[in-house]
Amino acid sequence: MSPVRTPTPVTAAAAAVAAVVLASCQAAPRMPAPLQHVVLVDLADDSDIAAMKAASDAALPGIGTVKGYVCGSPVDIGRPNVSKDYDLGIIVQFESIEDYKAYLADPVHTALVEAWKPKWRKAAIFDFAP
Repeated sequence: MSPVRTPTPVTAAAAAVAAVVLASCQAAPRMPAPLQHVVLVDLADDSDIAAMKAASDAALPGIGTVKGYVCGSPVDIGRPNVSKDYDLGIIVQFESIEDYKAYLADPVHTALVEAWKPKWRKAAIFDFAP
């Protein structure tokens, strides 16, 4: 019969690091909701960026069917193949297509679009789900 070995501090540290690494690989983080509505807006006047962001931040997260929301500006990290031809990116997340349709008809959403759409140079909208 072999003698029982006591782990050395190095062995114990390696085991602890391995446990942390394996635990972090178990599952990818999930989005708050499966349906993603992405809007990329290029404003005609760059001086409107902060105001549109503030208006979006104030209005959209409070709509009842919205499960997740983020709004921000492009980040330039020097990658030439990453598009930066927009001023604001907005992602709104929903549990279902029905929730998304209710959001589209919500007076808070329609008022925001009516107020800001005339100030857009262009917009691209993408909807997807896993």
